[in-house]
Amino acid sequence: MIASVTEDLGPDRVVDTLSSECVRLLPIDSLEVFLPGSALERHPTAAEEGPALESFETGREVVVDDLPAEASRWPGYAARMAGLGYVAVSALPMRAMKETLGAIAFLSAEPVVLRAEDRRLGQSLADVAAHCLLQNRELRHYRTLSGQLQTALDSRIIIEQAKGVLAERAGVGVSTAFQRLRAFARSSNRKLSDVAHDVVDGSLDSEKLLRPRIR
Repeated sequence: MIASVTEDLGPDRVVDTLSSECVRLLPIDSLEVFLPGSALERHPTAAEEGPALESFETGREVVVDDLPAEASRWPGYAARMAGLGYVAVSALPMRAMKETLGAIAFLSAEPVVLRAEDRRLGQSLADVAAHCLLQNRELRHYRTLSGQLQTALDSRIIIEQAKGVLAERAGVGVSTAFQRLRAFARSSNRKLSDVAHDVVDGSLDSEKLLRPRIR
């Protein structure tokens, strides 16, 4: 499973691979993957009540071999499962590091829950998927941060270039040139980097920035 998802760590790919591997390896009739706040949440009622939600909130497995008997505990969930023909569930948390990202519920049409060894396998699969999801989240965070840093660097470079252009044209120091740039950006309600870009490419008349300010 690890090899199949590390090439493409998109959440859809992780969840689909987790689902197919669980169905292939475990004696279950169906399953639900619960990822709170995710667009992948395919069973909205699971976010309101049920063993998957309880497993997510407690970080522990929740095993029930008679769902109809739990109608008072999870009325909406029990009714939905009855309508789908499922009577037993084994819910396991999806854990990565010290964080619980979601839960997976293994469903059965018979009043039989997963055996301990099967739950251990299911837990291993759930945890691998959780680590992939966490890695995907961190990757997206670092990509965003990298983009922000690159934008800041590009802005710094263009501002330095604009300072040099103005300093040369006005015969002033770069500090004074920067003050002129900043004052013009503020008075025109524009970003400093945008004003600097216009100065460098010649689309902004530098004379407007070089004129002495009237107090």
